[in-house]
Amino acid sequence: MSDVSKQSLAVLRQIAEFLEGLPPEQVDDLAEGRARLAFVPWGSTTPVVPAAKSSRPARKAAESTVDAVAIAARIEAAGSRDEVHALLDPMKIADLKAVAAALRMAAPATTKASLIKQIVELTAGARLSGDALRSL
Repeated sequence: MSDVSKQSLAVLRQIAEFLEGLPPEQVDDLAEGRARLAFVPWGSTTPVVPAAKSSRPARKAAESTVDAVAIAARIEAAGSRDEVHALLDPMKIADLKAVAAALRMAAPATTKASLIKQIVELTAGARLSGDALRSL
């Protein structure tokens, strides 16, 4: 076992021993984020303040650049899965999500391939499967 692994295990043992000595309500506070542990270096009486997390703003979701309602209408009128796939394939994920919303899909998939597959199967695929079953 490497020195880093041994040190890590030793630190974890110390933390476990410390937690065992705490009353249950303090452990609950730690577990639920109402309290935190601190590191006090040897020879000091003040805890080390962790570096602040990045304050960069979250990335803004990309906005759709297509007329999702018009594309949804074209999908509803499509005669095959391939036709719907060809219509969706060149689109970006933001556009696909907008089309899914226009089609009133509850929880659209997250990757481009799975989103295209979901739209194809829930529109043309479902319609074609229904038609096939009715013709039996």
